[in-house]
Amino acid sequence: MQFAYANNSATLKADALLVPVYEGGKGLNEYGFGSKLAKAFNKGDFEGKPGSVLMLHKVDGVAAGRVFLLGLGKKDKNTEQRLGEALAGFFRGGSVNSYKLKHLAVALEGITANGEATGRWCAEGVLLGDYHFDVLFSKKDKKKHHASKITLCGGKPAELKKGVAYGEVTAQYVAHARDLVNEPSNRINPATLAKFAQDMAKKVPGLKCTIIHKPQLEKLKMGAFLGVNAGSDIPAHLIVLEWNGGKKGEKPLAYVGKGLTFDSGGYDIKPAAGMLGMKMDMGGGAATICALGAIGKLKLKVNAVGVVPATENLINGSAYHPGCVLTSMSGQTIEIGNTDAEGRLALCDALTYTQQKFKPRAIVDMATLTGAQVVALGGKVVGLMSNDDKLAKNIETAFSNVGEEVWRLPLPDFYDKQLDSSIADMNNIGGNPGTVTAGLFLQRFIDKGQKWAHLDIAGPAMNDGEGWRLWSNKSATGAPVRSLVELAEKF
Repeated sequence: MQFAYANNSATLKADALLVPVYEGGKGLNEYGFGSKLAKAFNKGDFEGKPGSVLMLHKVDGVAAGRVFLLGLGKKDKNTEQRLGEALAGFFRGGSVNSYKLKHLAVALEGITANGEATGRWCAEGVLLGDYHFDVLFSKKDKKKHHASKITLCGGKPAELKKGVAYGEVTAQYVAHARDLVNEPSNRINPATLAKFAQDMAKKVPGLKCTIIHKPQLEKLKMGAFLGVNAGSDIPAHLIVLEWNGGKKGEKPLAYVGKGLTFDSGGYDIKPAAGMLGMKMDMGGGAATICALGAIGKLKLKVNAVGVVPATENLINGSAYHPGCVLTSMSGQTIEIGNTDAEGRLALCDALTYTQQKFKPRAIVDMATLTGAQVVALGGKVVGLMSNDDKLAKNIETAFSNVGEEVWRLPLPDFYDKQLDSSIADMNNIGGNPGTVTAGLFLQRFIDKGQKWAHLDIAGPAMNDGEGWRLWSNKSATGAPVRSLVELAEKF
C-alpha cells in the first residue's frame, strides 16, 4: 500500500474521503465542507461515537465520490490513538472490500495534534485494520480486496512521513506475528518457525539469528525444555536473535517467548474444543521474533536479544507423563503434576540460558500461558507480574503509549508454597490462582538481582479482542509486538 500526502482534502479526487469527527460534531468547522456534514448531526443520523461510521454520497464541495464520517468519540489528549482506532475499525468493517475502493483519502484538517504521532497511528490503523489472513484460500473470490493508495490530507507532510515510516515498520512486523500465529501447525512447526526467524534476520542488516539444535540443547542440559519435546517427531529448536544498536558492552534488554507450535496437552490431553486453537500457543514466541525484527528494522539505539524455545507438546511412547521428574538447566528438579503445564517448562530453561549467556539488564518473558489469565482479565488485557517496580512501570507505560492493555498482578510468597513437591524441588503446577502460581514458578528460575517481568498474553494474543473467548478461531492480534518495540525504544 502506498501513502501519499496532499494539502486539501476537499479537492482531492479519490474513491472515498474519510473524515474523522469528534462526538457532537466538534472539529467539523476545520473542514471547508464542514457545514455540509453538520446536517448528519443535526438530523441525528450520526453522533461521532467511537467506532461509528456513516457513508454520504456526493457531498457538495468534495471531489471524492463517497464520504465516510468516522466517529472518534469525545475529544481528549489521545487524539492520535482515537484516529488510529477509527481507521482500523473502518478497514476491518468491510467497506473497502464491498465497494472495491482503491484510493482513499484521510482528512486531517480537523485533527490538531502531533504530526509524527498522527502519521504513525494512521499507518498502523490502516495497515493493521486492512490485515486479513487469506493466503490459504484457493479461490480469488475468497480473498479480500485491498486499497492500493492512502493520501493523508492536511498537516505537515514531513512530520507525517516520518510517523508513517515508523508505523509501516511496526505494522509490518505485527502482521508477520499474526501470520505466524494464524498459520496451521502443519505449516508452522519448530523447524519452520526457526527458518522464518533466520530468513527475517537476513533481511535486516545487523540482526543476528542463531539456532541451537537438539544435540546442543542436550549438552546445555535443558532437561525441562527437552522433556516437553520428547513426544514430538520434530526436534526442539532454541531461536536466538541479537540486535546491537546500543552502546558497545551495554547489557541488553532480553525478550523470551514461548514457542509451542502445537500443544495437545500431552498425556493430560486437552478436550477437542480446547485443542482446536493450539496452533496459536506460540504467540509469545512470534511476538518475540517479530519485535526483534522491528527493533532492527527501525535501527533502535538499544542492545536487545530475543530467545524462543520452540517445540510441540505431543504424545508418543517417549513422551513425558504425570509423575516424571525433570532436571532443568538450572539444576533444579521439577515433578510433573500436569503435562499440559508445559509452557513454563520450556520457558524456565530459556530464562536460565538467557541469564547465563547474555547477563541482561532486564528480562521480559511472554507466553500464552494460562486459561486463568483469560478468566481473570478477559481477552483484551495482558497479565503482568514482575520482581521490579520500575520495570513494571516502564512496561505499563509502553503498553499505554501504543493503546494496548496490561494489568499488574501480585507474586505473593504464600502462593509460592503451593509449588512445593515432596519428591523434587518443585511441582510444575500449583493450583489456584493458576496465572499467579505460573508466574511464581518462573520466578524460581530468576537469578538474585535480575530484573524480570512475565507477561501472560493468553487472551490478547489469541483472539480478536472481542469478548473473552479462550482459543478463538478468529484472527490473531500480534500482541504485544508494538508494546515490546515501544519498551525497547524508551527503556
